[in-house]
Amino acid sequence: MIRPLFLFLFLIATTWASAQKRVRIDTAGYLYYETLNGEPLQRLVSAVKLVQGSTVIYCDSAYLYTKTNKAVAYGHVRIIDTVDSLDLSGDYMEYTGSNGMAKMRKNVMLKDDSTNLYTDFLDYDRNTQTGYYYNGGKLVDSTNVLKSNRGYYYSETKSALFLDSVELTNPDFTLETDSLDYATLDKVAITKGRTLAVSADGDSLSTNVGFLYKSQEKYSEVYFGWIKTEDYRIYGDKLIADDSLKYYQGDMNVQMETFSDSLTAYGDHVRYNKTESTALIYDNAYLKKIMKGDSLFIKGDTIKSVQNEEIGKKYLSAFHNVQLYKSDFQGAADSLSYNMMDSTIYMYNSPLIWNADSQISADSIKIQLANNRISKMFLNQNSFVISQDSSENYNQVKGRKMVVDFDEGLISKTDVFGNGESIYFAFDKNGALTMNKLSCSNMALYFNNNVVTELRTYREVDGRLIPGPQIVQPDRRLKGFKWLLDQKPTLEGITGNRKLIPRGKIKQR
Repeated sequence: MIRPLFLFLFLIATTWASAQKRVRIDTAGYLYYETLNGEPLQRLVSAVKLVQGSTVIYCDSAYLYTKTNKAVAYGHVRIIDTVDSLDLSGDYMEYTGSNGMAKMRKNVMLKDDSTNLYTDFLDYDRNTQTGYYYNGGKLVDSTNVLKSNRGYYYSETKSALFLDSVELTNPDFTLETDSLDYATLDKVAITKGRTLAVSADGDSLSTNVGFLYKSQEKYSEVYFGWIKTEDYRIYGDKLIADDSLKYYQGDMNVQMETFSDSLTAYGDHVRYNKTESTALIYDNAYLKKIMKGDSLFIKGDTIKSVQNEEIGKKYLSAFHNVQLYKSDFQGAADSLSYNMMDSTIYMYNSPLIWNADSQISADSIKIQLANNRISKMFLNQNSFVISQDSSENYNQVKGRKMVVDFDEGLISKTDVFGNGESIYFAFDKNGALTMNKLSCSNMALYFNNNVVTELRTYREVDGRLIPGPQIVQPDRRLKGFKWLLDQKPTLEGITGNRKLIPRGKIKQR
């Protein structure tokens, strides 16, 4: 009895499964029996309803091929499945019951929760719950509108793949690419290849590699591309734009350009606050400012840029292990600030400046630039200027405060205020060397090619003129003398011969 019973149950299951796959008529206004190419068919007219398991097909008229289990539906076609949550409509459909393939044409709409897909050509596989459209399609949800020439929609995972001339738009964002994966529940888009996006306030994001966009959070990630604002363009291996916070960041191989000041900053990381118009660049950070016929390089552990002309603030700050390089002077300090509104550089915590064959030091230094060259320096506390002449003698001036004037990039005059001391060397017409060593409260020294041509002293003066043979080594140096030429920055030391990684021909906007 076991074997016949098993066979009986198997036949029942097989028959039930076959019946589930069979497309059958539920209702119709009129039914006609016809034959086409030797195959019998049923022509259904008016208020047609076809059923296959949990699937229901509505239409104005239809042909039902019972032998091949196919249906062709016309007018107000709609296919609904409550189990698979399928709601598909259009003007025309070819449906194969054996494999669940529905080919919907003209004014097609696939509804899935709060997501609607519109096209004129859609092939939908009931078994995989996958729809494929071509010749153009549009997906609309509560946040975004996505268009492309071709695409796939996956009902089971509530996701879509858009291909060929893809466009995503919402009130805050527009994105163009050639390949985009989209999660309809989380509203997350991931692109591959060339991508260009523009935010509502005009900021643009571009890459040739890939892009991630979370529309609900107004959050974007750009890989090996750039982000451009009104003031800056930021390149990096990975860039993040948080439009809700107006905050951008870049990591690895970062390059940041300003449009108004011919300024480019490099580093491993950048953090940009658009609301405050501030940018931080750190780790292997340096910047380059192009000047007429020259460039200024500044390096530091961290560099801060503020570009806000509306509140009258445009400056750069560098913190810790600061170095600067320009063709006519070089410098080192613990920290630095460059006010671009008045072309003034401030250096703090025992800075050093090298100019031609001169070394300048103080507790802090203020540098004024004119026509992109040094015009004047203000030295505050423990000021010391050392100049090496062609005979490798060191002319020295020290005092509490100094003002150093420059002409064509070279020291032309040094004014000393308080506790002035100086040593300078001179040669007479016969070539005999003398050393002039003096101290007084205030003094002024005039230079020509690093040679003292005139000395003016004020108030108490204590001085000696020592002939060359009588000069002993200790007398050649003022107290605190340090010749630190080995600390003088080089261009290679600042840039590290860094080169921007090629990023291809990225779309511009």
